[in-house]
Amino acid sequence: MKLTVAIIGVGLIGGSLGQALRRSRRYRVLGIARRPSTLREAKAVGAIDAGSTNLTDVYQADIVVIATPVDSIVPIIQKIRPFLKSHAVVTDAGSVKGALDQQVRGVRFVGSHPLAGSHKSGVKAARADLFRGATCVLVPQDLSALRPIRQMWVATGARILEMSAQAHDAAVALTSHLPHLLAHALVRLAAKGPNQRALKSLMAGSFRDMTRVASSDPDQWAQIFQANLQNLRRIVRLFQKELHRLNAELSKPTLRAALKKSQAYRQPLFNVG
Repeated sequence: MKLTVAIIGVGLIGGSLGQALRRSRRYRVLGIARRPSTLREAKAVGAIDAGSTNLTDVYQADIVVIATPVDSIVPIIQKIRPFLKSHAVVTDAGSVKGALDQQVRGVRFVGSHPLAGSHKSGVKAARADLFRGATCVLVPQDLSALRPIRQMWVATGARILEMSAQAHDAAVALTSHLPHLLAHALVRLAAKGPNQRALKSLMAGSFRDMTRVASSDPDQWAQIFQANLQNLRRIVRLFQKELHRLNAELSKPTLRAALKKSQAYRQPLFNVG
């Protein structure tokens, strides 16, 4: 018998999850969204079996996935708590875990963070293979609830990594949140540069690749930055020190060795030859 997964927030992440779960043929997917038009789009791209605009319909679900912006996760959990089955497990897909670990109570909860995405948004950008080979971090608040959430993400092709909320937030401040912030800083610097016509004609691969994520949803990323503010500010300070050190190397014969050290660290990370 198929488990029912209710996905609240059927955008890129929620829609991709729905597509992957339906493709596995192990789950029935109920999409919950504010707008009927979103549910129609989700149905059209094969992300859901059925849709609802009512949060109370989580009563049908064995697993509830909250795939909404980070600021809304705790309020949604508070709203749906009275309607959950006694055995239902709740998870999320947000990229900050500390506040959830501290504030979520009264439900069987396991935090999830699939490290996959796109600068595109909306269910029309959903892909069933989005999570295949990607890491999905699980932050188990209730160990008895871990197994069904692990199995769900494994069904999408994700690789599972368990971490504490504190370790997760400190790590993603460096690996995810800082790169997004730097992309915006570089775009802002370029926007203030002289001779914009010439400058834009010189923006090629390096600029495009480094600033791609600045095209992501500003509302979503403002929430993420502020939710992980302490960790992000600490990493910004460390980055400033590292940039200062590299700046000092520019006129020294040790510059090439410094760059080769960075190259050697990065190459095996992404199987670069």
